[in-house]
Amino acid sequence: MFAARYVPGKKELSLVDIPKPTPGPLDVILKVRAAGICHSDLHVLHGEVPYKETFTMGHEACGEVVEKGSEVTGTFNAGDLYAVHGPNPCGHCNYCRTGHDNLCNDPSRTFIGLGQDGAYAEYLKVPARNIVKVPKGISPEVAAVATDAVLTPYHAIKTKGGVGLGSKMLAIGLGGLGMNGVQIALALGAEVTAVDLKDANLEMAKSFGVQNVLNSKQISSLKPLSYDVVVDFVGLESTFKDAQNLVKPGGTILLIGLGSAQVPLTTATAITFETKVQASFWGTHVEMQELYALIAEGKIKPQVQTAPMKEVNHWLHELEAGRIKSRMALLP
Repeated sequence: MFAARYVPGKKELSLVDIPKPTPGPLDVILKVRAAGICHSDLHVLHGEVPYKETFTMGHEACGEVVEKGSEVTGTFNAGDLYAVHGPNPCGHCNYCRTGHDNLCNDPSRTFIGLGQDGAYAEYLKVPARNIVKVPKGISPEVAAVATDAVLTPYHAIKTKGGVGLGSKMLAIGLGGLGMNGVQIALALGAEVTAVDLKDANLEMAKSFGVQNVLNSKQISSLKPLSYDVVVDFVGLESTFKDAQNLVKPGGTILLIGLGSAQVPLTTATAITFETKVQASFWGTHVEMQELYALIAEGKIKPQVQTAPMKEVNHWLHELEAGRIKSRMALLP
C-alpha cells in the first residue's frame, strides 16, 4: 500500500509502498478516507521533535473499519466512518481511568502518526478503544481534521478555560485552530472578540457570527484588563504580552500556539492580578464525541480544503509558506 513516511534526517516524507497492516487482538484496521495535515508535521520534519525511528506520519485520521482483531467486540457496518483519537491513550493508567486520557502517562505510549504509524497511508492500524464513530452527514475530511483542529481548541476553551454563557473571550490568531475556536466559544454562549493580521480571516470570523473583529495592528486600541479568557493561538512573545495586558484580574490566559519555545511572563503583574496561565494539550475521547455532535448540529463548521494524499510534500511546503487557508485534508 502507499504510505508517506518520516525518515530521520530527511526534510520531506518518503513516498513508498509498504505491506498493509494486520490487526492485533485488540486492534482494528481502518481504510483511510481522509488525513489532516498539521504544523506539528513541520516540527517533526524540522528536527524539533527528535524521533529516531521511521514511521508513517498523519495524526488526524478518519476511515472505515475493514478488519478487526480477535478480541474486538461490536459490529462495524460498511460505510460508517470512525475518527481516531490521536493521543492513543492506554486506557489503564490513572489519567485514563479518571477521564484525562489526553494526559495518559503510559511510558510505552506514542501518538498516532507521531512516533508510530499514522494515516498518510491507505490503511491504518489502531487500538479499537481509540476510535470514535462519526455521525452521519459529516464528511471524512471534516471528521479527520476535527480530531485535532477542533478537539484542541474545544478542550482548551470549554474544559481548561471554563468558557460558557456570558464569558468575554478574546481570540488572538485565526488560523485553523483559532477559526474553529471562535465558533466553539460562540456555541458555548460566549461574547467573542477576534484579532488577526489577515483581514480575510477577520471577514470569515464575522461570517460565523463573531461581531467584534480587529486587525492585530490595532490591538492596542482594546481596553486593557477586559477579558475573562484570552486564547493565544499564536504563542509568540508579542502575542503573549498582549494577552497579559488584556486579560481581566483573576482571568485566564490559554496558551495553545507553539510560535515560540518560550514566552515571557511578567511575574509582578501576574501575581498582582492573580492571572491564571493555562496550557492545554489536545483533548479527550469524550470531548471528541461532544464536538462531533456540535458539528452535526451545524454549530461548528470547520473549513477544510482537500488534495490527493500523494501530493503530501507539496502541501506541507504550502502549509509552511502560509498559503493554506484554514485546514487541509489529504485523500488516498
